Amino acid sequence: MSIYELDISWAITATLLRRLHWGLIADDEVSGVFLTTRDDVLAVLFNSDRGAFDALARTLTPDPYDATATTDEQGALT
Repeated sequence: MSIYELDISWAITATLLRRLHWGLIADDEVSGVFLTTRDDVLAVLFNSDRGAFDALARTLTPDPYDATATTDEQGALT
């Protein structure tokens, strides 16, 4: 079991935060998630290796080319 930092700077809306929350609690390898002193980073207690954690992090991050993503007039996710 290891603790990894997860960059969540992309989770700028309530919808993205909910997606992140459910994605983390649904994964069997995640044993705990903790706030850090930085607003854009979570500490994740993870039961597998770094490669598996990186793969999980990629599945949680929204695809910038996703046609279903909602954006404002300047192109920022909403």
